[in-house]
Amino acid sequence: MMTPPDPAFRGAGENATQGNHRRMRLLTVLAVCMLFAPTVRAGPWIDPGNSSLRNDIQVLADEGVISGPVSTWPLSTGDLLAALDADLTALSPAGRVALSRLRKHLDEAARIGDVQFLGRASATQHPREIRTFEDGPRETGEIGVGLEWTGERYAVRLQGQWVNDPDDNKDLRADDSYVGVALGNWMLAASTSQRYWGPGWQSSMLLSNNARPIPAFTLERNATTPFGSRWLSWIGSWDLAVMWGFLDDDRAVPNARVLGGRFNFRPLESLEIGISGLGLWCGSGNDCGLDEISDVVTGGGQSDEFDRVGGFDVRWSSRLFDVPFALYTHIVGEDFGDGGGRLIFPSKILGQFGAETWGYWDGVGNYRFFLEWADTECDFSLGRKLTGDGDGGKPGCAYRNSTYRSGETYRGKSFAHSFDQDSSIATLGSVLSTYDETSWTATVAGGKINRRGANLSTVAPNETDYWEVEIGHRRPFWIGEVRLGLGYEYRKDQVTEENDDDFRAFLEL
Repeated sequence: MMTPPDPAFRGAGENATQGNHRRMRLLTVLAVCMLFAPTVRAGPWIDPGNSSLRNDIQVLADEGVISGPVSTWPLSTGDLLAALDADLTALSPAGRVALSRLRKHLDEAARIGDVQFLGRASATQHPREIRTFEDGPRETGEIGVGLEWTGERYAVRLQGQWVNDPDDNKDLRADDSYVGVALGNWMLAASTSQRYWGPGWQSSMLLSNNARPIPAFTLERNATTPFGSRWLSWIGSWDLAVMWGFLDDDRAVPNARVLGGRFNFRPLESLEIGISGLGLWCGSGNDCGLDEISDVVTGGGQSDEFDRVGGFDVRWSSRLFDVPFALYTHIVGEDFGDGGGRLIFPSKILGQFGAETWGYWDGVGNYRFFLEWADTECDFSLGRKLTGDGDGGKPGCAYRNSTYRSGETYRGKSFAHSFDQDSSIATLGSVLSTYDETSWTATVAGGKINRRGANLSTVAPNETDYWEVEIGHRRPFWIGEVRLGLGYEYRKDQVTEENDDDFRAFLEL
């Protein structure tokens, strides 16, 4: 019997032969697709997951080349394509490198009517459980194939993946697929695409790419053009994204729905503001009519009838001694409606705070450093000090309520902040992007996860000390992009006193 050399793809028991044959067929298809696949691609959106590309986009936004908001992912390519004609001589060295790299990445985006074949394969030792904005393999082995086509009005991306030993027991998937139609300046789509809302680099307080993508109907703007009205023109370029998602059946309320929306805008070149909200409703045994949708949106219904999370984020950039920097925060509350039909300021608040700086190293390329801290306990201590509330925190309430006890999770993982509820984590990260589209990323994070011992946490059963470090590398080749990653994670359970540490590594094409 022929077995593959990598144990990450090895079957078990008497099913190994059949599994190996299936994997060999998939590998053959993948190889053929990769031979004919372009090295860069882009449809109507850019998915979250590439920190180097995000760094380029953010540099150009801070220099005014990109006028629209850039914190709602997937990011429409409309504004980005308009920025490609910018004058290189008017930009800083960092801006010139960023624009050159973005032009290469979007080289295929302006081509209409061409079918592009997609392929992906990865092998991982100890896949990363708690994810950042940077994408990576979810399982020990993954093989995926697909195609993408963008027309004048319609856009399609169909992908399929086989994964080895999945946590959710779903070894065949169709993640990162969509079918969309343009309606004026809007795109209506049915998708299984990743979404990420907010300015954070380690994670988002509301909607992150930590869990597998939620199947959803979405409506998003194609171009973030400002209002023509003089009464609203002060808002500047603005974006709006709405999703109606379908959650899984293995949860406290099976087949619940999630309704979410995000409005963000740039009244100044240096300032971006976002307002976002998510609500869990419907599901087995619950009403799913138009009245319930109205209550989710307006703040009506009983306090425990829906699980609503909402808030705002702000990112402001400037220069100090000619060094660029930005400060950002993302504040959300577990309850943003009072149950009486009024939308009020979020209560039971959770907070994220960050600072970043960026620039250009002569002869190397662009760099970015960020320092980010998040506390996912309702009414966390710093939040109480800022609001003057002397009461204690509310452990166990973040991202859940008494009805929707599984909360903001999909297939066993949080799709809100990666560290789930009652965690306090600081992250130091960096991105280095060279001229030739090679890039490096590095993160160091530490703190406490599930520090109140809530029994619904998806990341740890008890209060746990946590440390991790990871280094990632991207390099383009004629056949595609190769990614490498190395990491180390340490945990100490404060209840059982048990230590757990893992080295992880992955290779992806």
